[in-house]
Amino acid sequence: MFATSITKQGRTLLAALGAGMLMHAMPAAADNYPSRAVTLVSPYLAGGAADTVARAIAAAAARQLGQPVVVESKPGAEGLIGSTDVMRAAPDGYRVLWGGAGSMMIVPALRNKAPFDPVTAFTPIAGTVDFSFYLYTPKDFPADNIAEFMDVVKKNPAKYNYGTGNNQGRLTFAYMNKQYGLEMQHVAYRGETAVINDLLPGRMQAFFGTTAAIPYVKTGELKALVTTLPKRSPLLPDVPTMKESGLTEVPFSPGGGWLAIYGPAGMKPEIVKRLNEAFRAAFTDADVQKAMHTAGVSYNPMSSEQLAEFTRSQRDLYIRAVDELGIPKAD
Repeated sequence: MFATSITKQGRTLLAALGAGMLMHAMPAAADNYPSRAVTLVSPYLAGGAADTVARAIAAAAARQLGQPVVVESKPGAEGLIGSTDVMRAAPDGYRVLWGGAGSMMIVPALRNKAPFDPVTAFTPIAGTVDFSFYLYTPKDFPADNIAEFMDVVKKNPAKYNYGTGNNQGRLTFAYMNKQYGLEMQHVAYRGETAVINDLLPGRMQAFFGTTAAIPYVKTGELKALVTTLPKRSPLLPDVPTMKESGLTEVPFSPGGGWLAIYGPAGMKPEIVKRLNEAFRAAFTDADVQKAMHTAGVSYNPMSSEQLAEFTRSQRDLYIRAVDELGIPKAD
């Protein structure tokens, strides 16, 4: 009986010691972060502008963190596969998201039952990288500027199709249709590369996309009629802005779209701070700046708190935009 009592006391003591050791170990785990590779999930097709910039940023962030940052491409379902993957991950800082307006804001806004609320489902870490959109057409399309383009489309209602490889382009065209009385049919593609492949031979007549199609503009295989940027891009200095063309600027995400770093909800503040510092330094790295210039994107520095406020405002903005444009929502 005495031995049994000692055993129980010993177990109680060991349990108390174990709990104390665990409590001391928890801060140390955060202090030692990261102790292994960090995965940056990209919900975009490999080879596209967004994915290419992500890989440059990951390499620079790895130098800051002292651990590899591995880009894992998880495209599909309009970015939902990659986004939900990170949303469901452990909030330990080892799996983060290269998320943006299309995959995190527009996709939920386009559904009657949103798969997540971007404000509560994720932890904002660092951002943003802003990118522009251009209206591209095949080289043989009978218009050389946006005014001629709208004139041709208006004279031939429902004849022409526009393709989208992202939801930002879809909303931009929906805005153009409503604002200027255009009647063009929407065709959704899995990514921008697929749209460009149909645009080149003229199977598709128009495309609002990122800088991915610029090389074909420079070779004369495609035309760029207008940009959503507030001022002309050095990549295509002859392409006018919407304002220069006498059009109203797109009221949501002026200039184009954006991308930022997010983690799952519930991350420790000290880990968020460590990642914010690493990615902010990475965004200003010389190699990253070169990659961003090539892709036609720019860095807009934000703290995690600023990104949280920006996320909330963008969510509300896109919900209103989808409703006002009358875009049918999916179940």
